[in-house]
Amino acid sequence: MAPARRLEAVPQAAAAAVILLGALVLLGWALDLTWLTRVRPGLSAMAPTTALGFVLTGASLWLSSGTPAAGPWARRAARAGAALAALMGLATLGQDLLGWSPDLASPLVADPTPARMSPATAAGFLGLGGAVWALDARRGRWLADALAAATGLIALVGLAGYLYGGAALYDVAAHTGMALHTALGLTLAALGVLCARPDRGLVRILTRDSAGGVTARRLVPAAVLIPLAVAWLRLLGERAGFYGTEFGLALFATSNVVLLTALVLWTARSLHRTDTSRRQAEDALRASEAWRAGILDTADDAIISIDEAQRITLFNQGAERIFGYRAEEVLGQSLDLLLPPRVAGLHRRHVEDFAAAPEAARRMGERREIAGRRRDGTEFPAEASISKLARNGQPTFTVILRDVTERKRADAEIRALNEELEQRVRERTADLEAANRELEAFSYSVSHDLRAPLRAVDGFSRILLERHGAALAPDARRYLGLVRDNARQMGQLVDDLLAFSRLGRHALARQPVAPGDLVRQALDDLRPEREGRRVEVVVGDLPACHADPTLLRQVWVNLLANALKFTRGREVARIEVGYDRSGPEPAYFVRDNGVGFDMQYAGKLFGVFQRLHRAEEYEGTGVGLALVQRIVHRHGGRVWAEAAVDQGATFSFTLGGPSPA
Repeated sequence: MAPARRLEAVPQAAAAAVILLGALVLLGWALDLTWLTRVRPGLSAMAPTTALGFVLTGASLWLSSGTPAAGPWARRAARAGAALAALMGLATLGQDLLGWSPDLASPLVADPTPARMSPATAAGFLGLGGAVWALDARRGRWLADALAAATGLIALVGLAGYLYGGAALYDVAAHTGMALHTALGLTLAALGVLCARPDRGLVRILTRDSAGGVTARRLVPAAVLIPLAVAWLRLLGERAGFYGTEFGLALFATSNVVLLTALVLWTARSLHRTDTSRRQAEDALRASEAWRAGILDTADDAIISIDEAQRITLFNQGAERIFGYRAEEVLGQSLDLLLPPRVAGLHRRHVEDFAAAPEAARRMGERREIAGRRRDGTEFPAEASISKLARNGQPTFTVILRDVTERKRADAEIRALNEELEQRVRERTADLEAANRELEAFSYSVSHDLRAPLRAVDGFSRILLERHGAALAPDARRYLGLVRDNARQMGQLVDDLLAFSRLGRHALARQPVAPGDLVRQALDDLRPEREGRRVEVVVGDLPACHADPTLLRQVWVNLLANALKFTRGREVARIEVGYDRSGPEPAYFVRDNGVGFDMQYAGKLFGVFQRLHRAEEYEGTGVGLALVQRIVHRHGGRVWAEAAVDQGATFSFTLGGPSPA
């Protein structure tokens, strides 16, 4: 905690103690409790007027040391209480010096002859009242400190009298002596007044963090307490007969010299360490400043600082390179020197608005583009960030400015390239649209012009067999059957090609899909493939996904048809449909116990017309797995297969979009 903060609590604590002291003594006089009016029998009692003076002084000090929010009434009440305490002291001095004898105690106690306030105490209250009155007076702080210090000295003399048994120090002949607790109360009150304004006056030196403040905080208490303590110990030794006056005096002087010298040396050693640390901090600060200056000078961006009047106070080497000025040419000049005249006024208003805004910084890109002006008068585009901070109590604005001329030129080139690219894209799109139209025309031709002859071949072959089959030789009937089979296969191949070509033009309609429902629909469609066979189909937990339900259903149909076809030779065909979460890439799968295939030919599986088995063994056009791959790729996923000859096969696929859940 800072020394000033520690001293802030002293005035109110002292005021509370003084008020309590005065109130207890008044209670003692009112109830005739001698142990409250004097510390012990035989010592001077505190006068009731003294107790009232402590209450008034303590209340005044309490109100004077309160928060500023207390208002002017508190200051007026404090001054009024201080004035009353001072008048009481002045009246008592008038009793003693001028023979004026007003009865001040009778309103307070019933005792007809109560103790009277001593002249020293009266002088103390006069000083305390004047000190509290002058606390906040303009140019009056020195008077408050002087009066409080004088009161403290009076109290210290009284305390020394009680400490060393010198009654003459607190009890003047023909006058009432100062009570011991009166001396303590005056000491506390004087200390409270001195600490009431720790940022001003004599106590200010004690609150500083400077070497002087540290020295004062260590030596002042020692200078007061050490001589008092050593003198008291010397007096005890003399009274006990351990040594005479001369030896006691030498012991007192020597002890003071030793103790104070040790304290001074300890303080000097501590100050030396503090000074060494300060010098090291200054060296580090100078190194930091040099490092900062090196960074500023090596930065490519312009770093410019201006004061509140928008005069340039910092101009780094980056700014020299960008603007063409030397630092000594612009320091102290207006920032308008670096701006085109057409925007100088507007920029000045922007800086003023930023100074009034609560934000402390604006980054590059947050403001619209600004323009700078080089020494030769040419303008250039720039981006800038600005920050503000207080330096020596004055606002300072720092701008980091970046010349974006090259970037603007690159942006223009990129825009030109983009326009050229867009033109190429438009041309390629037109070519692609023309190709698509040609493909559609081809598809139409295939679906109509090519399929019509196939239907004719199949139809006429069928009629020929039906009408003239009996007259034909067996070889002729077999040849006609082969013609019909090939015509039908050719028709199926044409249908598959059309489906494959139309798939690329089919727009995806993603939606939440339950794959289990699609699998069951596919199995229903393939029911004829299972008739007359022992087929076990196991459908596991298939999490929902986002996909085109029509296309995804085609994937399941093709994969399940493939599994049914290649398990035809098994006594019991087993097909498993599931979702594998154990691998690095969770995927749906269809697994069978069919004939499998050699993995060295796996790369041909998903190509159009690619077959790994002879057509005589297994029918098909070689387009089904190609359709599966195209549908999966349209969804952003991938498909793969794992198999071994005569060990079955597993086809797995993933889908793009959100993960299945």
